[in-house]
Amino acid sequence: MENRITTLFGIRYPIIAGGMIWCSGWRLAAAVSDAGGLGLIGAGSMTPDLLREHIRKCRAATGKPFGVNVPLMYRYAEQIMQVVMEERVPAVFTSAGSPKTWTGQLHAAGCKVAHVVSSTKFALKSQEAGVDAVVAEGFEAGGHNGREETATMALVPQV
Repeated sequence: MENRITTLFGIRYPIIAGGMIWCSGWRLAAAVSDAGGLGLIGAGSMTPDLLREHIRKCRAATGKPFGVNVPLMYRYAEQIMQVVMEERVPAVFTSAGSPKTWTGQLHAAGCKVAHVVSSTKFALKSQEAGVDAVVAEGFEAGGHNGREETATMALVPQV
């Protein structure tokens, strides 16, 4: 199967694992990537050193692309981004903050960048910031969404 998502991330199927904090470690990310999707390591509960360990274990466990999910309002976000760029993670999914802050630096480090949005307003801001893709995430997903309370089924066609 080939479409814009599979081509962008170098994956077989357009399936991307959620970067769930406390749940999405290297084992889950490697398994999803090995199955043909894009596995994500959820960095929102990790220290920079722990993330580096997960990235290295994921890379050793799979030869397939994987990524890291980084909530930009996380207290270690700056250090996490340094680890992501130093480790040359193929894909970075950002959320909870402005994609403008890191997209240029991540691209310069060779990362594909997707940003999670809760509205068309934020999708347009992400596009202006130069992200490679957006993830339209409705209000029912994980509790870390915008104030609009738009459900995914309504949000996706709007975006």
